[in-house]
Amino acid sequence: MGVSRNRTRALLIVAAIAAGTVAAATPAGATWTVAPMCGEWRVETVAQGLEQLENLEPDDNGGFYLSGESKIYHVDAAGQVRTVLDDMAAPGGLQLDGSRLSFLTRQDGKLWHLDTSTDQLSAPVDFAGNGLLRLPDGDLLTTWVGTEGGPPKGVSRYLHDSGAVVPNWSTVPRSEGLALSPDHRAVYTDDLFTGQIIRVPLDTPDAWTVVATVPSLIPGLDDLTMSQDGMLYAAAHVEGSIYRVHPETGTSCVVASGLSNGWNGPSSVRIGQDGDGWALYVTGFDGTLRRLVPPSGVELAPVR
Repeated sequence: MGVSRNRTRALLIVAAIAAGTVAAATPAGATWTVAPMCGEWRVETVAQGLEQLENLEPDDNGGFYLSGESKIYHVDAAGQVRTVLDDMAAPGGLQLDGSRLSFLTRQDGKLWHLDTSTDQLSAPVDFAGNGLLRLPDGDLLTTWVGTEGGPPKGVSRYLHDSGAVVPNWSTVPRSEGLALSPDHRAVYTDDLFTGQIIRVPLDTPDAWTVVATVPSLIPGLDDLTMSQDGMLYAAAHVEGSIYRVHPETGTSCVVASGLSNGWNGPSSVRIGQDGDGWALYVTGFDGTLRRLVPPSGVELAPVR
């Protein structure tokens, strides 16, 4: 697909331009700080052999919805995979609200809603983006870093009451993933090219600030999620790692590394059920869904 080729080129050139971009975007005097080790996380394979996976969303029953190159899958708690939709134009971000699964198609810039109880698919609306986040008021945010074609568009907002779109709602220069803060007062996003993590206040979206920079020359941050205790977990696509980042101090550590790298690295990360507890779940462009089980003592629960 044209979208995939554009994204391939963008990820591959991250390594070539990262050093100069980071130097230009990082405030003078800023330093990278690495926190103590994250502890021993166990990495398990949940499903593999799927299309290049872009995003995932927990179903609140121990399973997940996954977006591939042209398909949307469902993986149940036992790891059984079924195709929910096929022949879609490069599905991207996913968000589930009850039985309503909202998702984007990146190739044609559309927002769709699927009733997962009836398999009824709504008529699409124009809402071009990649990452997707549902806010507590029902509005949706999306990102457009520019790797899918066209210039970066920061963060845009879809107003669910009117169906109107507020383009470039927050003028973040580049934006990939989206995560809601535990107090519901801000969202966090990441920069594919610089490794920066950015906080965007919901009431003043243009007053965004850089809160951390992942300590790697070419991480290629692709997505992130947040736990209820205020920790961010970020997928470093190019490096093949998952970072834990403390947004208040800017410190970070590596939860897992070697999860494929380069083009095949991790593309999305979410907190989901693991029996009676919680784990991180990670999609990759290698077509694999992985479970990262935390060591004892790590508080891991999703933002509600």
